[in-house]
Amino acid sequence: MKNSKINDERIVSQRRTIQSDAYQILVYCLLISILIQQFIMNAPFAQFAVEVFCLIGIGIYITIRHLSVGIDIWDSQRHTNKRLLINSIISGGISVSLLIFLAGERNVWRIILTFVSFTIVYFLVHLVLRNINKKRQRQIDDELCSDEDIEC
Repeated sequence: MKNSKINDERIVSQRRTIQSDAYQILVYCLLISILIQQFIMNAPFAQFAVEVFCLIGIGIYITIRHLSVGIDIWDSQRHTNKRLLINSIISGGISVSLLIFLAGERNVWRIILTFVSFTIVYFLVHLVLRNINKKRQRQIDDELCSDEDIEC
């Protein structure tokens, strides 16, 4: 026990903030690397596949961890289905814009198919994740209420 350092909460909090910032920088660098290799360098997918899989894996890991501990990722109190639909349409528009400007896509049917499929997938995935999140938060609230023997 002589070698163990005692860290106060402020130091631990600052270290976690620094690590979180480093994580965000890493994710943005991966995303920029993928975009540059795919759209500017016209590299084959095999060249940047590792970065894509790492980025997808990071997203899945963070989402699962947040859902498992009941952290409200998207502020579901304010997000209604109407707002989710609007966000889905905006995200679909952004994906189509990137497809047109970065990939140079000019096929109208492919653009429409990308917009519709992206919008539907975005909406359904977020709807399911939001419902899972709400269920997990209710479960945590019920556990806390039963532990404290109070009415909730």
